[in-house]
Amino acid sequence: MDYIRRCMKRALTPLLASMLLVACGSHKFVASTHPNGKPEVVIYMKGKGEDAEKVMEKVYYPNGQLEYVGHFANGVEHGQWSYYYEDGTRKYLETWENGLEHGIHYDYSTDGQVYRELHYDKGKLVKEVDRSKQ
Repeated sequence: MDYIRRCMKRALTPLLASMLLVACGSHKFVASTHPNGKPEVVIYMKGKGEDAEKVMEKVYYPNGQLEYVGHFANGVEHGQWSYYYEDGTRKYLETWENGLEHGIHYDYSTDGQVYRELHYDKGKLVKEVDRSKQ
């Protein structure tokens, strides 16, 4: 369910970002809010008008805690993406290069310990390490 939710947000936020950027000309804006009024998706843009591009996205839980933050370059995921449990403990740490998973991704348990490493090379999973058995 988390994966589907992330994919839907990634698909919808560029459209919302474009519409809101034209409407308000801002570099940072709230693309959507939770029913309680707190921000859900916050988009960061670089440039203005048609030259503006999305450079970062932050998504929040209804309680205001950061759910994830990710960076973009040329319209695709690039750089570090960090995901968190609702209590603020790190959940995942991913690295992207030009829209492809690249490098080592870490999965964290709720107690903050790394339980799995996923090694990627330009979008291909090349190695998985189960650290929970060590």
